[in-house]
Amino acid sequence: MKVVAYGSTDVGRIRENNEDNFLILDVYSQKTGNIHTPISTDTGIFLVVADGMGGAAAGETASLQVIEASFYCAIQNGLTPFETNLASILEAQRRCLEIVKQNPKLIGMGSVGTFVYIKENIAYISQIGDTRLYLYRNKNLEQITEDQNFVSELVRLGIITEEQAAFHPQRNAVTQAIGAIDEIEPKHQKLEIQPNDILLLCSDGLTGMVSDIEIQLILGSSESLEDIPSILIDTANTNGGHDNITVVVAKIVN
Repeated sequence: MKVVAYGSTDVGRIRENNEDNFLILDVYSQKTGNIHTPISTDTGIFLVVADGMGGAAAGETASLQVIEASFYCAIQNGLTPFETNLASILEAQRRCLEIVKQNPKLIGMGSVGTFVYIKENIAYISQIGDTRLYLYRNKNLEQITEDQNFVSELVRLGIITEEQAAFHPQRNAVTQAIGAIDEIEPKHQKLEIQPNDILLLCSDGLTGMVSDIEIQLILGSSESLEDIPSILIDTANTNGGHDNITVVVAKIVN
């Protein structure tokens, strides 16, 4: 199998700083950035979206630590995909806690993140917080990751409905974040991928402004994968752009 991938990030219409970051990495060549020419998944493609918190420099610093730690861990020899994901999370956690220790003014700094290591026909997925991974297959969009936040837990317990969760005042309160708490519990899962699948990683700046139905229609109507990140970001901004917006898309090709 082969893959092409594109990503983009935007500050949105309200925030002054962009606290999001993302990574598209061809593990074999150690090259980062958009993948225009299809490359094999045999040696690994690593995708990460990180959404920082803590305000301005703190949030930007935290999400950057996630990306730098992910690159560092991905190019180490001998790690399996899940080991790479976990090592990236733990290394980012270590770096963020050390930064806060040296600069107490940054207490509360943290980042959520979605980590997807594609190797051969499997996507190895690890999740912290409420960034998301979606799968677009056969014209249908499916949310693969489960948000680790307060209102999602209320929905799982049957206390509120998904419709109520969308407008709950604490819908952005995450229960897991790298660097913000001492003990983190990533969620891991595997996904078997097929030709023509599209994987979409995004921050909540997209999902808070653009419905799943809108995302599905955009993925189905755009002829160019390269255009999808900017189309989704423009849609989020048109709908209000209340947060930073980051989108990474990867398409599986024969």
